Amino acid sequence: MKIWITSFLLLTSVLALAQNTLSDRIYFGGGGGLNASSNQTNISVFPQVGYKVTNNYSAGVGIIYQYVRLGSPINKSLSNYGWSVFNRFNITRRFFAYGEFERLSFEFFTAGGFEQKDRAGYNSLLFGGGYTEQLGGRASFSMMALYNVLYDANDETQPYNSPWVIRAGFGLGLFYELVCDILQCQFSIKWNSMFSKRL
Repeated sequence: MKIWITSFLLLTSVLALAQNTLSDRIYFGGGGGLNASSNQTNISVFPQVGYKVTNNYSAGVGIIYQYVRLGSPINKSLSNYGWSVFNRFNITRRFFAYGEFERLSFEFFTAGGFEQKDRAGYNSLLFGGGYTEQLGGRASFSMMALYNVLYDANDETQPYNSPWVIRAGFGLGLFYELVCDILQCQFSIKWNSMFSKRL
């Protein structure tokens, strides 16, 4: 009986310690976007996982998927996918600096028209800053303005038509019961101002 009680207390202590460290340090976020019109539909998702190294600095990774459907008379679709790494430093309670490297594999139509597609890789290095506002509890609103320093307006093979990225979103921190409230999860929706140049 003593072994069971000791084991239970030890397990409870380990879970409590893990909850304090992991729930405060690891977070999930990212977002998605939807843009639809009569001749084009864009759907994007980009989940992220981050780690709070200190109270002011965090870093993480993400994956990216974008689906583009062109309507009549083209009636074709394109798929883009990739990954990213990011860094965020809180300058004050509300303002932060942000940097992100993105590697995107994107499809585009060849010069022969809309019958043949090709795929190319593209790197983006984004720097900028943002503003976050707590809305109460674990809810927040944030905005970011980022600039792609690798953008080249003369490069016809790039997927974006602007070096600027504007993101805005809402976040809500939640706890999952399935993992005993160990991981704190944050969900947000963000919109990206960059659209495919080939469309």
